Amino acid sequence: MAEPDVVPALVALGFSLNESRAYAALLQESPATGYEVGVRAHIPRSAVYGVLRRLVKSGAARSIAGSPERFVPAAAGDLLALLRNRFDTSTDQLENAIRSIDTSPPAPDAFSVRGYQRILEEADRLIRGAQHRLVLSGWPREIEQLAAELKRAAKRKVYAVVFSHAELPPLPGEIFSYGLEEKALEEFWKHRLVVVADDMRSLVGATEMGELDAAVISETTAIAEIVTSQVALDITLLTQRTGRDIEGVMAKMLGSRVGRLDTLLSRKDTEVTPKHAPTSGRGELERLRVKVIP
Repeated sequence: MAEPDVVPALVALGFSLNESRAYAALLQESPATGYEVGVRAHIPRSAVYGVLRRLVKSGAARSIAGSPERFVPAAAGDLLALLRNRFDTSTDQLENAIRSIDTSPPAPDAFSVRGYQRILEEADRLIRGAQHRLVLSGWPREIEQLAAELKRAAKRKVYAVVFSHAELPPLPGEIFSYGLEEKALEEFWKHRLVVVADDMRSLVGATEMGELDAAVISETTAIAEIVTSQVALDITLLTQRTGRDIEGVMAKMLGSRVGRLDTLLSRKDTEVTPKHAPTSGRGELERLRVKVIP
C-alpha cells in the first residue's frame, strides 16, 4: 500500500491524522528518530514524540532505546492481526450489549441515505439479507462492487436477475445487458442503482460518486412491486431485440399475476366480434404483451 493510501486507511480505523502520517513515515524509512519522523511526516517537533509514543502504546510502532531514541513500525501483518482482533472484540461487546436491551426500535417503512459509499453499503445489506429472489438494475461500476455478495447469494440458492444497458462482467443469475460501452452511455445517462430483495425490500438511488448521491430504502411491498415491474419492462424491451425467451424469468420475477392478467386479456379478445374488432395498433399490443402463463 502506497503512503497516500496508508494515511486515510489508518484514519478510517481510528488513528489520528498525525499518527497515520508518522506510521507511514516509519514505513518509508526506519529506524528513525523523532526528529526524522517529524520532518518526513510534517509533524511539529513539539508534537512528534507524543505521536510516536501513542503509536508504541497502541502496538503500531516499536521503540528502540538509545540516545537518541529511535522508532520502527510494527510489521504490517502483526498490525493488521492486532486491529482485526480488537475490532472483533469490540463488535462482540456491542452485540452482547444490544442483546441485553429488552426493547428494539421499530424499523421505518422507508428511509433515505446520502453518500455514494453508504448507498453501496445498503445495497450490499439488501443482497446479503435476500433469501429467495433478487432483482438488480445498474451500471457495471456499481454492480462489480456488489459482485462478491451476489456470489454468496447464489450459494444460498437465491434467484437473481440483473439488468444493465452497459456491458456487465460475469455474474451469477439471469443476466440481461445491451453490452454497450459504459463511457458512451455516461455522455447522456446518469448512474442509477436499483435493488429489490424478496419482493419486499428495495433500494433506488443515484450513484454518481458525488455529494448529491442519495437513495431511498423501502420495506413497502407496493414500492418493490413497482420497481420490479420497471426492470421487467427494460428486460422485455431488450429481449424484443434479441429474441431471447424470458417466459420463465418473468414468471419468477413477477409471479402469477402477469399470467393471470394475460388470461383475462385473452378472454377479452374472444369477446370481440371479428367484424367489429379494432385492427389499428393491435399488432403492437400483441408484440409488447408479456405472455407468461397460458
